[in-house]
Amino acid sequence: MAGQDEERDRRAGVFGSVAEDYARLRPAPCEEAVRWLLPDGSRRALDLAAGAGTLTRLLTEAVPEVTAVEPDGRMRLVLAARCPGATVLEGTAEALPLPDGRFDAVVVASAWHWFDPVRAVPEIGRVLRPGGQLGVVWNSLDVAVPWVAEWYALLRPVHAAAAPREPAQRLASRGVQLRTDLNAPGSPFGEVEEHAFTCTRRSTAGDAAALLGTYSRVILLPEEERRELLAKAEEKLRDRLGLVGDEEFDLPFRSLCWRAARA
Repeated sequence: MAGQDEERDRRAGVFGSVAEDYARLRPAPCEEAVRWLLPDGSRRALDLAAGAGTLTRLLTEAVPEVTAVEPDGRMRLVLAARCPGATVLEGTAEALPLPDGRFDAVVVASAWHWFDPVRAVPEIGRVLRPGGQLGVVWNSLDVAVPWVAEWYALLRPVHAAAAPREPAQRLASRGVQLRTDLNAPGSPFGEVEEHAFTCTRRSTAGDAAALLGTYSRVILLPEEERRELLAKAEEKLRDRLGLVGDEEFDLPFRSLCWRAARA
């Protein structure tokens, strides 16, 4: 278990090294997903493990008061520059620098698997008002689209050693784990609801390939191996879709969401 925790922490800490690329390339969840994650009439929302502010920007358009908590200083610099309307704080899910019962909503985008749920679940419950809502979303390439699955399979060797399952299986297992975490004895949360949304984002072949370079296991590859993988991904995408130069296309995404109210 200690080795797994060390590996998780090592991977979680690499995103700051690509903070600018992360901000430019990682798409926000589908807009409908964000609306579903927020309870009606939300006035105060917390974006937890906010990264480079990809979700924070959408929250500031939907909620009057947004706080973003992010542990990595490199990410926070980018986050603060991109989201001047949000209050940006250093902190973690396990130790939030915030008062009790302050928020109507806490939202976590593609980060729950980095948390220690034993400490994070009660801490998130602490900062939510009674009846407030936790929303969790994983935004990923929509591998239900055949050509996307074929292209994404380039990453299979990268994931194989530690995560041999297919992307849909990994997301399903994360949903099971989330339900387990939120339904543990003493949890402040009620029934967990689930919903999925799909959307597309405009991209170029170069940017789509570079997006793969913001995934933790790809960031950790030796530099030459990483460059070769991303070059192969771009070439395969151009060949598959007949793309030339900076020609844009619609890249499909899927936002898998869960929400649960604080009892």
